[in-house]
Parts: sequence; structure tokens; C-alpha cells
Amino acid sequence: MKRLLLILNLLVWLAACGGEPFHLRGEKPLPAILGHGVYLAGIDPRSDFGIALRDGLEDAGASIKQDEQDAATTLTILNLQESRSVSGYSSTRQVREFNHFVNVDFRVKTREMPEGVERTVSAERSQVYDGQYVLGTAEEEAVIKEDLRREAVRLLLLRLQAVKP
Repeated sequence: MKRLLLILNLLVWLAACGGEPFHLRGEKPLPAILGHGVYLAGIDPRSDFGIALRDGLEDAGASIKQDEQDAATTLTILNLQESRSVSGYSSTRQVREFNHFVNVDFRVKTREMPEGVERTVSAERSQVYDGQYVLGTAEEEAVIKEDLRREAVRLLLLRLQAVKP
């Protein structure tokens, strides 16, 4: 009897998770307007963030256009700030923790809303620094920066899903 109740409970929970509002990360499609072409402005397409942004948009189903007239949507990066700050010291005043962050201000314009919508996304992460493992710390910092860029792009895509033309 307990086993039957456990199985029924599990089935109810699985059915609840299968509804429309629930989406795994990256599964909710972008608005159809973005599938008609997106022009990226305000960012070097060869920069680390530019590559991450282009890859994220293409993975989500957007078509990247090279000419603004061919695109139904223009995504302009107004401000991109990637930096780190010291967030912790040891008792001898040596740096022990860094806070890495990425802030992106952007504007989305479509043909239906030429004035555009401005939004901001931010991502941050802490890194514990150990002076004995300098090479490992440098590699960890590079991985953190790459993860932060991907997270900022993911958050940007979520904001794009909410834009109603």
C-alpha cells in the first residue's frame, strides 16, 4: 500500500512538472520576431562577449544578420563592463577573495517599436585566492570569466523573451 502511494505521489509530481509554465533552462523559444533576423550593434563581434552573445542567440534560434536593414530586430549593447574587485582580505591584509562581475546595458528595437526598450543584466561570482596556487588561480579566473559571460547572455536572452513587439 505504501509503495502504491509513493508511486502515485511521484506520478502526480511528474505530471505537475510537465505543464506549460515549466521550462528547463534554454528550452523556451525566443519570440518569432528574433527568428527573422537580429542585428548586433555596439559590440565587437570578435570580442569574448561578442562571440558568447552570437553563440547564445544562434543556439536559441535567432538568425544573426550582417546588415541592419535585413534584420527585424536590432540589439545594441550600450555598455559592457567586465571587472573584478577585492572582496576579502586575510588577517595580514593579503587578498583572499575576488568578486568578478559582468554588467550589460542593452537596447532592443524592432520595426514595430522603433523607440526600443532598454534593459540591464548583471552576473557576479566570487573567487577565493590562494597565493600558493597562482597558475591554478589564473586558470580558475579565466573559467569564471567565461562562465559569467555565458550567464549574462542567458539572462539577456530571458529579457528578450519578455519583450513584446
